[in-house]
Amino acid sequence: MKKICLKSAAAYIALLPMFFLLSSCSDEDYLNTIPSNSIALTAVDMQRLDGKNIADKICKTLNIDNIENCGLDLKTKLYIFETQEGNIGLSAKVADEGDLEKCLNIMAKDGYCQNISKYRDYKFTIIKQSWVAGFSSDALVVMGPALPAQQADLKRQIARCLGLDADQGIKDTPIFNRLDSIDSPISLVAQAAALPDKFSMPFTLCAPKDADASQVMIAAGVEKGENDCLVIRGETFSFNKDINEKIKASSNVFRPIKGTYVANMQKNFPIGVFMNVDGRELISLLHSNKTSQALLAGMNMAVDMDNIIKSIDGDMAIFLSATGENTDIGMAAQLRDKKFLDDVGYWKQSCPPGSRITDWDKDAYCYTNGEKSYYFGVSQDLQFYAGVTENSARGVLSKSEPALPAKAMKMINGQRLAVVLNASALFGNGNVLEDFTGNTGTVLFIMK
Repeated sequence: MKKICLKSAAAYIALLPMFFLLSSCSDEDYLNTIPSNSIALTAVDMQRLDGKNIADKICKTLNIDNIENCGLDLKTKLYIFETQEGNIGLSAKVADEGDLEKCLNIMAKDGYCQNISKYRDYKFTIIKQSWVAGFSSDALVVMGPALPAQQADLKRQIARCLGLDADQGIKDTPIFNRLDSIDSPISLVAQAAALPDKFSMPFTLCAPKDADASQVMIAAGVEKGENDCLVIRGETFSFNKDINEKIKASSNVFRPIKGTYVANMQKNFPIGVFMNVDGRELISLLHSNKTSQALLAGMNMAVDMDNIIKSIDGDMAIFLSATGENTDIGMAAQLRDKKFLDDVGYWKQSCPPGSRITDWDKDAYCYTNGEKSYYFGVSQDLQFYAGVTENSARGVLSKSEPALPAKAMKMINGQRLAVVLNASALFGNGNVLEDFTGNTGTVLFIMK
């Protein structure tokens, strides 16, 4: 199965401008166009989103006078799905095929899409050279992104989707029924297999080691709250009863977050993960997760990261920042004790060839392999801190100009697991998410 990592996130972002062009009505026949074996499904309730500013921008960009005359029904939900092949798809109800064709012809003149062509019983165009769009009198399906050489195959897939019968569509499947139960302007249900490993890791830590990624599901509702950011409330579960019970039992490892480090996430960090744990319980979950297990294996070659984690007792934060080719992984955590420092002498002697550990400060050390360095230490008040530079390592314990709005920071307190996405740092200023988040570009994922 194709992994799309940040490409997947970027694909969803690329589809956001289409939200206010595409929607559905009470006639749900268009749901048949969504393949029943989709591994991720998102519903967008247009009537509950405050998107007038975005709609105005889209109208201006596409040279459309009135978005309501685009030929699509704007009354209820739009669906976005991911296929087993890793393609992102979008399904919407066509209200007036003639109006839709007129709209696309205007877009073609402006270079936004290609001229409409006929394939089988359906009409097609290519939007922004990457997205294949096909439509009938009932439904519109958009899929991609795809290179020109792949677009003919996508056209055939879309034609099959447009021709699916009711028993071949998504509507009567467990994933759709779970999605339909979520009361939110934007709702999502996805297999962990549909998400990049490093992104899904915080949400799959509670899954048993023998569970396949296709058996672990993430369900979430998305809304814009008064905190001036996009809030996603979700949970990890499984349609497999035994796996689901193990997930619920393991989730007790995560305790209410006290908020020790929420104000320490700097604006240049795209991702922040917050939790409160007893490290002795957390380490077993980390070793059961394939992604974190691989990360720990690499770290344990130089330092005994297992013992460091076992010493944690309280709030813990991990900050990820990418600058050019360098990735800064910052970490802060409250400790039970610092007994692991007694082993530093052994770590120095057993470093892999070409690497070494040197003293940096009191109870602080630097690991380097000649190309990259990592600084870590313990403060006088028993806090662990780490980063790729001296400043970034010390910075994780310092309050700074926060990446989070004040109300969003308060929302994290008392939660069991929170992941923050700073879209401005990840995608740059002016990204589409800022229109949904009050120009903060902040997305807060709270695990139930």
